[in-house]
Amino acid sequence: MNELPVREMVLYKHGVGFFVRQGLVSGENVALTFHHDEINDVLKSLAVFDRSGGMVLGIHYPTPMDTKARLSSSSIRLSDRASLRDLLRDLRGRRVALTIEATPGTLETITGRVIGLDQVAGEPERGMLAGDPVAAVLVSALAEDGQVRVFRLDALRALRVHDAQSEHDLSYFLDTSMAEDTRRSVSVRLSEGEHDLVIHYVVPSPTWRVSYRLVAESAPDSEMGKALLQGWGLFDNRLEEDLEDVRVTLVAGQPISFVYELYASRIPQRPTVQDEARIAPGPIEYDFFMAPPQAEEDEGVSGMRTATSPAGPFPGRAASFKKAARHFDALEDVPDWLASMAAPAVTRDTGEFFQYEVTAPVSVKRGESALVPIISSDIKYSRELLYNRQKLPDHPVAALRFVNTTGLTLERGPVTVVEDGDYRGEAVVPFIKDGNEVYLPFAVELGVRIIEREESTTGLAGLVIDQGYCVEEHYTIESVTYVIENTTSRLLTITIEAPVDGKRELFETRPADVETAEHRRWRVNAPARSKVEFIRKERWRVQRRQELRELDYKRLQNYMEQRWLDRATLESLSEMLDQFALIQRLQAEREELANERKAIYEKQEQLRANLSALNPSGQEAAFRNRILSQLEVAQDRIEQIERRQESITQQVADATARIDQIIEALG
Repeated sequence: MNELPVREMVLYKHGVGFFVRQGLVSGENVALTFHHDEINDVLKSLAVFDRSGGMVLGIHYPTPMDTKARLSSSSIRLSDRASLRDLLRDLRGRRVALTIEATPGTLETITGRVIGLDQVAGEPERGMLAGDPVAAVLVSALAEDGQVRVFRLDALRALRVHDAQSEHDLSYFLDTSMAEDTRRSVSVRLSEGEHDLVIHYVVPSPTWRVSYRLVAESAPDSEMGKALLQGWGLFDNRLEEDLEDVRVTLVAGQPISFVYELYASRIPQRPTVQDEARIAPGPIEYDFFMAPPQAEEDEGVSGMRTATSPAGPFPGRAASFKKAARHFDALEDVPDWLASMAAPAVTRDTGEFFQYEVTAPVSVKRGESALVPIISSDIKYSRELLYNRQKLPDHPVAALRFVNTTGLTLERGPVTVVEDGDYRGEAVVPFIKDGNEVYLPFAVELGVRIIEREESTTGLAGLVIDQGYCVEEHYTIESVTYVIENTTSRLLTITIEAPVDGKRELFETRPADVETAEHRRWRVNAPARSKVEFIRKERWRVQRRQELRELDYKRLQNYMEQRWLDRATLESLSEMLDQFALIQRLQAEREELANERKAIYEKQEQLRANLSALNPSGQEAAFRNRILSQLEVAQDRIEQIERRQESITQQVADATARIDQIIEALG
């Protein structure tokens, strides 16, 4: 149990709480107890102020160590099942005062030193079977008169330790054993005298919640109405103490918070240096001298100075705020149980956060939770049917639509809707700032069925010629047709909701009636027992790049038909394609000539082989001359082929240069 009571607590939505303890204390020490998983946040945030002008000398806490390691230097170690025997064992040789009751009703004190314990077989105790011995523990002590006294352990009634070290070790053992609990103690050291302390800190705390009630009254023959919006903040008392008359503030916001390990001790690793082995020195010779590197001196860490806490009152919160709730005169028949609700919380907008400061002090017992009133405000609303296929297919949901005119930021939470005295359903109030619009869908409208038909088309939207590339811009158009079938006997207005995609734009669709950062909404009237359609179209651009060299006549003709190219550009591109076609024909011809020349070479080799086998005279002379004529004709054809290939190479180079000129001219 902490000595200072909690006077104020501020609860946040992300699992931390800011607590303020305040009270008058006397002496030089104030102990605070925390759960072990709170210590890191406490060490990170704990601040102590003495409003009476005293000094805060320091904050102390037990160093976290393994229990065995902490007790390794202690002379006293007690087990869980034989603590007294272990104590006498560890006090062996120490000076003590033992009070025994050797004779019933007679107490005797023996002052001396403990010798030890002995275990011997004793007589059966009453209620045990005869012949079944029990172990008797005998305590022996050396009295101050030199006599060794022996008595049974069960006769010992009191023990006083007269050895300072043993007394200290016993206290240390008990403190360490207490540290094994889930609680941790933090001690605030103070100067002498009376103190008016204020202590505040941050610790993990269950997130607070909010629950709403909306009691509505609809106007006759209208989709409009007025309602009382009531909000309750829910929080838990997880402290190990009762809260009495505590100021409670509930904050809607999310300050940055984190856990920083401060409690656990950390000893950095250091290199191990062995002791230098020394032997008898031998002859000393100087060859050359090199100065060893001089070790840099570490900068000393200055000790923490104890600052004197400034005198003066702890800065409090603003005394009063203007009540944000507004009331409508027309809302008269408010049930007594609603009208008797306590005054709602005072609110404050601090920029990043929004605070609900509960006006009445709160008392909550340990282990209990509480609901406190934070909002009570009148609003005007309208009924709407809201449809979003991603949230609920086939049917719209009935929703109450209103503007947050409470002057407050509404935290996210559930709301129960009661209209005209009947339970209508439930919804979730989003996190919403003052002045923004709220939709509360609370029921499914089964009398309206909505079917969606989707279509998608793609068309050329633009053409750019850039650095040898033809860049096509295509539009992808997505069309969604909403078929709304109203089977009721009433004219209904359906609000169609669709997500907003930053890469898409509306196309051939009327502007949305409402547009938020995430959704667009259109209102569509559906007469009684009828079927209507609403079409929503969106389009987005997609680029496709293609080298000009890869174009063909068919695509050029398509560009011309869609009027994406002017006549001059088309003629330039047509000439470029003509040059490409010429190059292709010339390359094909050059390949044919190369094949022909190869065939001629092979035939010449055969003729030369035949020629070498014939005699230049006689009957073979005529056949030899014939072969020579064939070789001459073949050689003439080879020369013609080489001249044509040279011409083709030049024509290809000229055509390629012309293509480059055309592409450069087109940009």
